[in-house]
Amino acid sequence: MDRLKILKDVQDLLDQDSGRTKKRRKTGITMILIEDVVNYGPKYVEPFQELVDRVKLLDFLWHHDMSVVEKAVNEYREMDMDVAPGGTHFEVAKAQDRLNEYLKLLKDLGFNEVEVENHAGVSTIEEMKDEVKFFKDHGFKVVGELGKKWWKGDTTRVSRDLISVEKTVEQTQQLIEAGADYVYWEGMIVRGLIGPQLENKRGMKQLIEVANQVDPEKMVFELWDTRHQSNRPLFAWLVKQFGPNVNLANIMPWEVKILEWIRHGIFYEMDHPYMKWAKDKSQGSHWWKIESPDYDIDLQRGYALKDSF
Repeated sequence: MDRLKILKDVQDLLDQDSGRTKKRRKTGITMILIEDVVNYGPKYVEPFQELVDRVKLLDFLWHHDMSVVEKAVNEYREMDMDVAPGGTHFEVAKAQDRLNEYLKLLKDLGFNEVEVENHAGVSTIEEMKDEVKFFKDHGFKVVGELGKKWWKGDTTRVSRDLISVEKTVEQTQQLIEAGADYVYWEGMIVRGLIGPQLENKRGMKQLIEVANQVDPEKMVFELWDTRHQSNRPLFAWLVKQFGPNVNLANIMPWEVKILEWIRHGIFYEMDHPYMKWAKDKSQGSHWWKIESPDYDIDLQRGYALKDSF
């Protein structure tokens, strides 16, 4: 039997009633983080390319032969993915006052997207708005990043794990008004607000307050698997709260399929809600809104997801 037909039939089965969007998506975006384009490059991603919308290529400056990078970028683009370098490279170029050279390098390598961030610097929101406009005027898609990795100096936060909702919404809207195609909410903030063990109830409430005031097509929640802690519970919490088409970023390539299972409600996180809902749709208007169990089991263990296969 034709393997492609089998794959299509399986995908159609999974998509039935699930509410999941397909490429090119406006919501339900999955952005993957590539730290090693040699081992986790286009060939690794190709079998599940329909599940991936954007690529952040972290290691592009560490190759002696830049044709490796150019080839990878072109192959991702051929699979209908937007490709950006990591925001760190932008900050280095800015610190050296070489944004024009950086822009030319990105164009030469085939990148079509840029991330404007302010982790290490002291840029004002007005400067970031000017930078968004600068790259937009040169034909790039632009992502503005909201917040810093560390809370000191971050005007959107009042502590490591709590934010100012008002300032967060204000900066998000300013980046969007400046022309940013998307806003990435820094992953360490998102993780802190939810809590690695889903324990920060006050932070969760703040995150929801912000999300309810921002265009869901513009907001992308980054996730960070710092210190090799699994993000599966955080995937599930975000999908349950915002539905299968929540925009998620910084997903490791080996996590994409698991994330997609969670987006379809057929993984053990949330206790297989789609299957329960499909059997009895009176439980709720959407499968991700039906009752789920608590997450006390297994959360304390923490393991390296990459090493668990």
